[in-house]
Amino acid sequence: MERILTARDDFIPIDRPVVLALGAFDGIHIGHQAVIVSARNEAQRLHAAAVVYSFWPHPSVILNRPKKLISTREQKAERLKFLAVDYFIEQCFTEIFSTIRAKDFIFLLQKKFHRLVGVCVGKNFKFGQGCEGDPWVLKDFGQNFEVKVQESIFFENQRVSSSTIRKYLNDGHIDRVNRMLGYPYSLVGIVLKGRGIAKKLGYPTLNVRFENDLLLKFGVYLVRYRLNGEGEYIWGIANFGIRPTFFEGIPEVTLEVHSFDPVILRSQGRAIEVQFWSHIRGEKRFTSQVLLVEQIRHDIKVAKTRMAHLF
Repeated sequence: MERILTARDDFIPIDRPVVLALGAFDGIHIGHQAVIVSARNEAQRLHAAAVVYSFWPHPSVILNRPKKLISTREQKAERLKFLAVDYFIEQCFTEIFSTIRAKDFIFLLQKKFHRLVGVCVGKNFKFGQGCEGDPWVLKDFGQNFEVKVQESIFFENQRVSSSTIRKYLNDGHIDRVNRMLGYPYSLVGIVLKGRGIAKKLGYPTLNVRFENDLLLKFGVYLVRYRLNGEGEYIWGIANFGIRPTFFEGIPEVTLEVHSFDPVILRSQGRAIEVQFWSHIRGEKRFTSQVLLVEQIRHDIKVAKTRMAHLF
């Protein structure tokens, strides 16, 4: 997959016909995947390039309605590689770009992609100044290319959307999140040197400085992780929150991962991906270390029971 960051009037030099999947695609959930797979299938039928055309930064940032994003920019790119598209085009979204009228945006696409033969969008896709454009405007003003509109995907009678996934993350419903995403929600970051408190309790942890926005509910989770994108995933539990039993001064949000297997040595400074599989309990403060250790033992028992029923 080739990745291109493009300014407003840049021509994209693709030497074959192009089918676009259009959208912000935060999280690349199963609804987004349906749009992208539709574009990929159409591209195969027309012997064209399958191109995902998205925006950076997320339009909500420029429109002064910033949203916490489900995935980082790099996570989004990795997920698109998994979906086997040919190109990932990131359109620089600026205040000036946000004022483009819907029909002018369509003409802009035809200028950028001289051999545009198809466009795939979700039923609720909006574009242009004031979100005046929709799939039917795209069909009315588009020339020389086909428009395919993907119907919404539903899970438990609820439309799959990025906003619904954000709500479930805030509520700790990680099982629903993962089903809507079609893969486990994850945080990515770097392993840092910690204070050694967990090690003294007999449960050493990897301390992670993460890159993602703060969406996840504080608490203890069944997780698995991998360092530097290498080797097998390792199962464990993680606490995501402010560690109310131990914090001093201004509370800082942390992610601490305890492995069910021995912790890998010399992990500091290494990149890490932590996948979340089940919410065990909410975060709480303990009045003694003895009570905390008892709770950790119980959390591990619950987590291993749930792990056994996942596959």
